[in-house]
Amino acid sequence: MEKQELTVLSFGCGQDSTDILYRIIRYPSFRKKYVKGKLIVVMSDTGNEHYHTYLHLQFIISLCDKHQIEFYFLSNGSYHPKNWPTLVSAYQRYDIIMSLVGPRSCTDNLKIRPIYDFLDHYVAKEFYGFPRKSAPPKGKRFIKQFAKDHGKINVIIGIAAGEEKRIKSASKREKKAMQTDAFKKWKDPIPVWFRTGINKIYPLVEENISRWDIHAHIKGLQFIDEPENWPLPYPSNCMFCPYMTKVEILWLYRNHPDMWDLWVQLEANKIKKCEGNGKRNLGVKGEKLLPEFLKEAIKEFGHMTDNEINDHKMSHGHCVMSTY
Repeated sequence: MEKQELTVLSFGCGQDSTDILYRIIRYPSFRKKYVKGKLIVVMSDTGNEHYHTYLHLQFIISLCDKHQIEFYFLSNGSYHPKNWPTLVSAYQRYDIIMSLVGPRSCTDNLKIRPIYDFLDHYVAKEFYGFPRKSAPPKGKRFIKQFAKDHGKINVIIGIAAGEEKRIKSASKREKKAMQTDAFKKWKDPIPVWFRTGINKIYPLVEENISRWDIHAHIKGLQFIDEPENWPLPYPSNCMFCPYMTKVEILWLYRNHPDMWDLWVQLEANKIKKCEGNGKRNLGVKGEKLLPEFLKEAIKEFGHMTDNEINDHKMSHGHCVMSTY
């Protein structure tokens, strides 16, 4: 069998992964170094992305089409767990909320699992002729087979230099998460198919490219080409991310009051469900619930203009859960 290689850009539609895609398209030396064999770009939808993220997504889809790069957007529960088709649907179904305190399964269910389930199906169809309508067996059989026949699949992950702790510290959380019932059949917390079939690559860390370098690079491109050709997106995270700062909370409250109200209600539903169970009943930020957190945000940062808050939003926010 002729050896083939496959590279996957795990795309979050934020600044890090967008910068990597721009560099792949614009700089042959960068592409040669980090893209081995065929390149595909894959993004999994949480159903709770910011409106500006979905707008940027449309540009990225057109950009990939222009440069003949396969782009796959996994949405509407196409590869998501049945009980986690979107973030809000899971919140509403189980009266849960993602919190700074306690387990956070949103990234695994809405980002990681869909991408690798899709990847196994993609490899099955594109490299082994397995019919798409007939789902491959569980256990990532085709990822493992591809690794055996051709070598590990390269997965490019957008983490900027200066944020290396997202790689090192996250592994402990991953291992803890994988000790749940869903993964208890594995003695090793990292499944065999992942250890043997996936090669993670962090180009921005390797090239010492920081978040501010990304800003400078993309803004520099806008002086070279038409500005609309290389937009600088907001950082990516869900609208209901528990890691949002007080300024970001204020941004959401000012710009999307309907979404803020929904988040507050979802948190209240969780608190009501867990009343009287004898355990700590915590919300998004722990014991301090969202309305109180907002009051503090207004008191501390209410003097900031919309432009100042927007500038803060442009430099904060990313998914911090996993090293996948």
